[in-house]
Amino acid sequence: MTRSAPDGDGLFFGMVAAYCVIYIAFYPASYSISDESCIIALARAISHGTVFLDSPLWGLTIGDRIISKYSAFHAAMLTPLMLVSWRAMFLLGAAAFLAGAFIIRAMLRRVGIASGWCFLYFMLAGALFYSQTVLAAVPAAVAGLFGASLCLRDEPRPFAAGLALGAATLIHPWTGPFAVVFTFVWSAEQGARRVSSFLSMLSGALPALIALMAYNHATTGSAFRDAYTILGHQYSFGGDHLAGFLPFYFFSLAIFPIAGWAAFSRRWSGTWAIPAVCAVTIAMASLYYYRDGLNVGSARNTFAALLAGFIPGQRFLLPASMLACLPAARLLNSRTDLLSRGAGKIAAFAVFVVSFLLLTIAHQSYLDAHAKVQRTLADKLPADAKVASSGDATKEFAPTRSVFTGAYELETSDALPGDQYFALLETPGGDPPPDWAANHTVSRIPIRSWAWNRDLLIGAPTSGGKQQQRSDNHQGH
Repeated sequence: MTRSAPDGDGLFFGMVAAYCVIYIAFYPASYSISDESCIIALARAISHGTVFLDSPLWGLTIGDRIISKYSAFHAAMLTPLMLVSWRAMFLLGAAAFLAGAFIIRAMLRRVGIASGWCFLYFMLAGALFYSQTVLAAVPAAVAGLFGASLCLRDEPRPFAAGLALGAATLIHPWTGPFAVVFTFVWSAEQGARRVSSFLSMLSGALPALIALMAYNHATTGSAFRDAYTILGHQYSFGGDHLAGFLPFYFFSLAIFPIAGWAAFSRRWSGTWAIPAVCAVTIAMASLYYYRDGLNVGSARNTFAALLAGFIPGQRFLLPASMLACLPAARLLNSRTDLLSRGAGKIAAFAVFVVSFLLLTIAHQSYLDAHAKVQRTLADKLPADAKVASSGDATKEFAPTRSVFTGAYELETSDALPGDQYFALLETPGGDPPPDWAANHTVSRIPIRSWAWNRDLLIGAPTSGGKQQQRSDNHQGH
């Protein structure tokens, strides 16, 4: 039996309002992550009535077709926004983040905890960061959170929970293990109703399973094969990165949310399902071969380097960290009445505003630098030209400001035809490969911000065969 929740809506709605104001005031200037560029390309393809891409720059070639390794279901959610403006796509992440806040509020109120403890959710730096991107991380995690919430109530709704967990998996396959483990463990705890609960959740997830199998069959020719299995990332789940990644993710859960380790306790979780999904999420992330944010680039100060190295790395933890807000709030609420006092609420509100503002300003500086790269490419390169790119420059050709129909990726060790353009992003002072620079006029455009610094090198073919180089001395944001 649950109790009436103490008052805390003033702090909750204050944080909701502050999030909206800061988000709008610093609306994302552009995209900056290679995954985003591929998702944008897929959303554009869907807007033209197909899930197949028109350039190998954004996908995997199978026969005479190019498929995306990213979720077409997530991209389809973005497509209506893209039809309005490609920049409108950022609204999906923000809307999902706010939806997650209201889900946490409902979960807290059902167990008699003031909604002000949603402060823990609003301090999830990874969720704040990725809500300002077009990635699937926040929408998928919130869908998973909603599915769990439907089970963790006095009168569970397992069928609806299955629908939500299935949707989470469609939005981002990474959420699949979270959904499966939660379903099995929670159902097993239902005593005499364990079989019916499991079958209800399975029935709810069935539409998502059928949709995923149909999509796989249409794109790869097999209902049980997707782009990831073809790429072979599953073979990278070994122990090579465990020593470095496990401590990072394990200690991250203690910080995001604050007291997040309470999720490993059945006393504070109220179920074994939460400890199980948190353990599995951390284990999977630790075994994966990649973690966001390891490359801090050429940030000018340690604060920017900290943001670049720590906060983006929270992406794979989001389903667990959001769910961990419930046991963390239970633990802290039993230990302190800080958020029931006026001074405590004001302090919590101020901490959130300052933290989100600093994170957003730093991220916006990084995005402004990428926006300059993308504007420069649109201004200096013919849209129909053959343009070779390599490394970080490749993602900057996403179909936003211009659609570069002739852009392609080329290793810098390969020969570049003299009649083609090239674009490279190098550390400040870096030069293009000599073979690429030959017979090209090379423009160097400094991209400078306090969060990220690069030189954009654009090579235009010359008829005289003489190498030239000039510098466009425009400073970044």
